[in-house]
Amino acid sequence: MPVYHPNKTPASNALTDLIRAVVRMTAAVQKSGTRLTQDIGITNARWQVLGELSALEKRVTVSELSRYLGLTRQAVQRLANEMADDGLLEFAENPGDARAMHVVLTPAGRNVYAGAMEREWQWTNAVADDFDAEEIARAVALLEAMTQKIQSDT
Repeated sequence: MPVYHPNKTPASNALTDLIRAVVRMTAAVQKSGTRLTQDIGITNARWQVLGELSALEKRVTVSELSRYLGLTRQAVQRLANEMADDGLLEFAENPGDARAMHVVLTPAGRNVYAGAMEREWQWTNAVADDFDAEEIARAVALLEAMTQKIQSDT
C-alpha cells in the first residue's frame, strides 16, 4: 500500500494512484505495440509518426510534427531521416519555407501503417471486450481533462 504525505487530500492521493496506473499502462501498451509490429519492421516511435501523418489532413514540417507528438524536434528529425531512408516517408518542398521541408507518407509507409492498424484493432477489440464502452469513454474524458489541467499549469 502506498504511503502518502499527511497533507495530501483524498483526491490528491487518488490522482497519485492514477498517475502510477497510467505509467504502468503506458509501459504495457508500449510492450504490446512492440510485439504487434516487430515483424513488420516498425518501432513504437515509427508507428506514432506514421499514425500522426495518416491522421493529419495537411502537410507538416518536422517541427510541427514534433509538437503534435510531444517529442523533441531532433528526435523526430532523426526518425524522419531513418524512415525516409527506409522508404516509409519522404520530404517534399514547402512553398512557405524552403528550409523546412514537409514530411509526407509514401505508399509503402501507408501500407506498413495499414498493416499495423490491422493488428491494432484486433488487439484493442480483445482488450476492450472486458470493459463497457461508456466506462472507457468516461476514463478518456477524465484523462483528457487532467492532461489539459496539467499542461495549463506548466
